[in-house]
Amino acid sequence: MQPFATTQVVAFILDGVASRMDAKTPSTYLSAHIRRLIFLSRYSASLCLLLLLTGCATSSLFTPYPQQAEAYRQAASSDNYDHIAKQLEKRTQGKDKLLYLQERGRIAQIQGDTTQSRQDFAAAIKLYDENDQAARIRLGETGSAVGSLMVNDNALAYRGQDYERIMLHSFQALNYWQDKDFEGAAVEFRRATLEQNIAKQKRDKEIAKAQEEARKNEVKTNQLEQQLGGLDTAAASVRNSIENAYAYYLAGVFREGTGDYNNALVDYKRAYEINPGLKLLPSDIQRVEQKQRGQRNDNADIVIAYEQGFIPPRESFDLPIPTIHGYFAVSIPTYPGFSPVSPPLRVSGAQQHTETQVAAQLNAMAARALKEQLTAMLVRQTLRATLKYETQKQANDNLGLLGAFSAQIYNLVSEQADLRSWLTLPASAQVARFNVPAGEHKLQLSGPRGNAQVTINAKARSTTLIRVVDGYGQLHTTVMPTLEVIP
Repeated sequence: MQPFATTQVVAFILDGVASRMDAKTPSTYLSAHIRRLIFLSRYSASLCLLLLLTGCATSSLFTPYPQQAEAYRQAASSDNYDHIAKQLEKRTQGKDKLLYLQERGRIAQIQGDTTQSRQDFAAAIKLYDENDQAARIRLGETGSAVGSLMVNDNALAYRGQDYERIMLHSFQALNYWQDKDFEGAAVEFRRATLEQNIAKQKRDKEIAKAQEEARKNEVKTNQLEQQLGGLDTAAASVRNSIENAYAYYLAGVFREGTGDYNNALVDYKRAYEINPGLKLLPSDIQRVEQKQRGQRNDNADIVIAYEQGFIPPRESFDLPIPTIHGYFAVSIPTYPGFSPVSPPLRVSGAQQHTETQVAAQLNAMAARALKEQLTAMLVRQTLRATLKYETQKQANDNLGLLGAFSAQIYNLVSEQADLRSWLTLPASAQVARFNVPAGEHKLQLSGPRGNAQVTINAKARSTTLIRVVDGYGQLHTTVMPTLEVIP
């Protein structure tokens, strides 16, 4: 962030706090609850401070999640999988179990352990469904304004992102496919499609609601959103965070390979609508239309699904805000202004020379998701800053120097940007497609950080998916079970 922007952000937050402390703010209500919150500090401010610091340490507030997840990324491409899997076992029992189940399931899948991956992904899918039910129940509840605002987002249980949920179903479908459970794969591909439709409608409503909350609470977000402009650059290549052409393409490949041509055609057309830059789709659509009319050739279709790199982590923009009663902190998650350029995988052999094309930029989708949530996040941030300002004022007026100091420490330490996200997801998902005569073929795969060779036994009128995952300089390849349409 540029130096001049910092001043503008300070002005934005202070303006928001000031507007919340006018005659319309229920200061009596706030004061009564704040006195309860800091009651114990009257007896021992030092003990309060000690407990705060102990709580922060045990909840890993001093170890941002991206630092933890770096070990998971390395385990996905090394022999350290068993050790990391055991470390994750304990964490899958905590409040962030959804996040850790997704991470371990992805690592296990890359390592070829479909049994563990299926278990973890099934548990994660169940948690998403339970969270949906809990959200419907919460719609009729008002909750405690003080309780919800004083707790930082980072301290709440991880509930996942929509783009993560869609990829979760697609990855689970690949697990079933790899284990030759084609019925299970069909179910998960349907769920991936359904979740995109549901999530898009839900996100539109959430954005509208956040804008209304900002208007009602007189929180002006435009200026601050402009100063977090790195999100715009990072998110520019996708129109929203929900629609995933890679998920549609994989579903189309599976359905075409199993003879479900009508739904395969719908999948390819949806993928093309989302990503018209995916140049192989027009020929895919034409080929399926020909198959619907009974026109087929005897060659085998080879599809390359290339998952390149890892999604970037969120970063924290931290800012201490000075007031006449001391400091309070503001911490907002953001993404740097990266340009999501993903190098292709080169494929040669069987008289073929081709490169993969980008179907989905997961890195840009992650940035877009954060951008879509920014208004709601800034509203919560301003209201929380207002409440913390009042807390600090009460501590300064009623508890003296030591109480005020304890309140300042609490405000600064407790405000941590929520940097959690599924970090073993690929940065981009790419595809290539060609056909070869029936028989054995050797293919050379060349990525920006690794090479591999695979041998396939192609059958006439069949579809073979080769999945390639690029981790840290190593290509993990899986030749999926061949799909054949029974005449």
